[in-house]
Amino acid sequence: MTTFLLAAALLTAVVLAILVLPLLGQRSRAGVDRATVNARLLREDMAALEREREALGEARYEQARQELARRVLADTVPMPRGRGASSALPTIAGLLLGLPICAGLLYELMGTPAALAGNPPSPAAATQAAAPAAPSQVQKMVDSLAAKLAAHPDDPAGWAMLGRSYAVLGDFGKAAQAYGRVGPQLQHHARWLAEYADALAMSANGSPLGKPERLASQALAINPNNLLALMLAGYAHALRGDDRGALPLLEHASREVVAGSEDATFLDHVISQVRRRMGLTAAENAAPGPAGASSAPPAPAARKVSVAEPASPVRQQALALMQVRVSIAPSLRAQAQGRTLFVIARVPGERMPLAAARRADARLPLQVALSDVDSMSPSQLLSSAPSVQIEARLSATGDAMPASGDLYGTASVARGGSVAVLIDHRRP
Repeated sequence: MTTFLLAAALLTAVVLAILVLPLLGQRSRAGVDRATVNARLLREDMAALEREREALGEARYEQARQELARRVLADTVPMPRGRGASSALPTIAGLLLGLPICAGLLYELMGTPAALAGNPPSPAAATQAAAPAAPSQVQKMVDSLAAKLAAHPDDPAGWAMLGRSYAVLGDFGKAAQAYGRVGPQLQHHARWLAEYADALAMSANGSPLGKPERLASQALAINPNNLLALMLAGYAHALRGDDRGALPLLEHASREVVAGSEDATFLDHVISQVRRRMGLTAAENAAPGPAGASSAPPAPAARKVSVAEPASPVRQQALALMQVRVSIAPSLRAQAQGRTLFVIARVPGERMPLAAARRADARLPLQVALSDVDSMSPSQLLSSAPSVQIEARLSATGDAMPASGDLYGTASVARGGSVAVLIDHRRP
């Protein structure tokens, strides 16, 4: 508190000095007696005239002398002194008194005065105090943006921002309409596709079936770790009763979501329902029984393996269709610190990923297992491809989309085999 008050006082003093010092200089200049200066100059002119008297002659001398006399009478009339000073004094006094008072009132209205007494407001109180003004301010900004886009509709990013703003206000119908105006660029942005899908789902009472699911699948083809798209697609599979397709997507989303959040609670609930319908239990996940004990497919069941009791080698072999050992060239090792590793499997000649795995802050060398659980689409599993091309990429931003400066390496492998990938290239 003391530090804040000292800083505020110092800042106020600096501002006052900047404003007042020029006024004080004006006062000093205003205090000069102009009549005295003029009289001195006239005396010098008179002395010069006396020196040139013989050269001028008496007639011209007398005429010049009379002219100087008239100037003396005119220029030595007493001038009103201190006018500048008297006009500046009220301004200086107003600044010295008004600026600190205005600063204090402004802090009282917009700051947190309670913090000076050591009682900072609680987050709930701060949110409650700011709540009445926030909706109206957002609504004004949204209306202004909508008006600009109506006049200049060729702005994909603007329409996406408008859709996101309507979603914040809870108007999901208008949000969906705004995303529908984005145009062809919508197909290249995973976030826009996922938010469009979410707006359509919310407009349909929370159901992601139909177009929202298709949009979510398109988003996952661009960014396999988009949380919103994973949740929408996984929930849609679960609603249609496709538990085999739902579980990998939902478990993938559970690895991306913030622990303890509402999304995490929702995912845990849906995943538990899917597992229950599939006949899977926590005990089966932690300690698999003998072969044939459960009719459930082994890959999804083994995804939530207990740390204390690792899965058996048989179950691990069924789960991991291929093992990818990722290493990095010595010349690039210093640049790899703190980056996120993406291991992506593609069908040779195709751009869309078939499966992908993500490891945050990866320490290389590292071995990554890929299985059907990591597949991007339940309709095209990793196990369906006879051979794949593997790309290992280190991203500085943590984004699945390739970006300038990414470190990467590639290799090809037959399904079910193992491959070593050396990261030895840098994306320009």
